[in-house]
Amino acid sequence: MSIPSLPIDVLLVFKGDLQDQRDELARAIESTHREISRLADFAPGDIVDHSCGNSCKEVMFTSYSHKRIRLRKVEDALKRIKKGDFGICADCEGPIELKRLRALPWANKCIDCQEQSEQGRFQS
Repeated sequence: MSIPSLPIDVLLVFKGDLQDQRDELARAIESTHREISRLADFAPGDIVDHSCGNSCKEVMFTSYSHKRIRLRKVEDALKRIKKGDFGICADCEGPIELKRLRALPWANKCIDCQEQSEQGRFQS
């Protein structure tokens, strides 16, 4: 079955946007990493300072983790563009709607397959 690919001008727009996101995420990750290192060197004075410091670290670690996950998804989408299968569902090999790609340019599944995947996770 031959899947129609996205027009080259549309792919170039997605590629440019994804590259911008990649660069922005890389900068944000580096900045968060530096901030986490600064907090690790901070010697709290009392129990309240210690608690606040731990809370800040947890928030930063969570943010750092989410950014790393998003960066990996963006990089994977860029690889799919290079490989020629961007916009093609990884499960059913059908097209991913342009509307979905505009909302989530790193999406690798069509909406139906994504919903089935999520239902499977909730039922397990």
